[in-house]
Amino acid sequence: MIYLDNAGTTKPFDEVIKLCNDMLSEYFFNPSATYPSAVKVAEMINLARATIAKELHCLPEEIYFTSCATEADNWALEYGRKLKNGNVVISAGEHAAIYEAAMRLKSKGVEIRIAALNKDGTVNIKDIERLVDKNTALVSIIHCSNETGVVNDISTISQMVKSKSNAVFHSDGVQAFCKIPVNINDLAVDLYSLSGHKIGAPKGIGALYVKRNRHINPLIVGGGQERGLRSGTENTAGIVAFAKAVEIFNKYCDREKMAQIRNYIITRFRNIGNVLINGEEGRNSYFIVSASVLGIKAEVLQNMLYQDGVIIGLGSACSAKSSENRVLSNLGRSKKEIEGNIRLSLSPTISMEEIAVAMEKIEKNINVLRGKI
Repeated sequence: MIYLDNAGTTKPFDEVIKLCNDMLSEYFFNPSATYPSAVKVAEMINLARATIAKELHCLPEEIYFTSCATEADNWALEYGRKLKNGNVVISAGEHAAIYEAAMRLKSKGVEIRIAALNKDGTVNIKDIERLVDKNTALVSIIHCSNETGVVNDISTISQMVKSKSNAVFHSDGVQAFCKIPVNINDLAVDLYSLSGHKIGAPKGIGALYVKRNRHINPLIVGGGQERGLRSGTENTAGIVAFAKAVEIFNKYCDREKMAQIRNYIITRFRNIGNVLINGEEGRNSYFIVSASVLGIKAEVLQNMLYQDGVIIGLGSACSAKSSENRVLSNLGRSKKEIEGNIRLSLSPTISMEEIAVAMEKIEKNINVLRGKI
């Protein structure tokens, strides 16, 4: 089976699975306890925090572990705002975790402003500049689109926002982390969300970067874990596995190879014909190709490919069960283009040989659906 839905979730690395088993069987102790075995587990958490901080170029104490990136996104929007009643600005390209959290704030009376997207899939910076004012409490702009893989210029956007307001700036970095170089200082963000299961760690672990001296209200109160901001006994296996996945992902990640593979996929789609690549012109992470295949139903193609040994996605896993796609709609894609939209998302361990086989099968099944075979 050739797996091409890594933006939905990844298969945990073998080394990560072994480490999780070790943590659950040998290092199961509560890290808040004071006996030596528990202290050892606490030390392992600290080392994991340092590993993730090093990848972001931040301080270990700026990393707060969560159950997932959705939790981190919700935390940022709900409790990260500097002004209690100020407006919140997001983009039309945000992940559902941000968009739905914003809609919940809207239901509570908070003014939500949504910036438009450019044709290449990036957020329209001029529109953000128009929407941000002195009453803006928080701005959240996705770093790398989970739909198209297009990368937004977070550094330029955050600096512009801070020149116009005192707003807190958050970015969802789930699809950017480890896949493109991320230096949190260059991005000039206050909050940044991460996910473990997008890079070879198990599900159930994420993190929120909180800039030092930036106030954010606690998400969960209780025993005071995560320096009092996110209480609850830590997911020690997940935390340590997250850090191990960062190390392994970086070992395999050859961005030049990924660029070659992505360009090969796009060339093959062009040869098939009547395929629109979403986000092709923008700067891309190389790990995602979003293609609207005209004249087919994407769900039917997905089922045919599964029987043929290839697994693909239908855009964001959070919207795959819906006949609509909010992000692609905001890019101006028609209903037919959205109905035919598929997403190929890659792992750094994928080979060109596997991609060549997958594209042969994709082309064959598209031609079957188009009545050419």
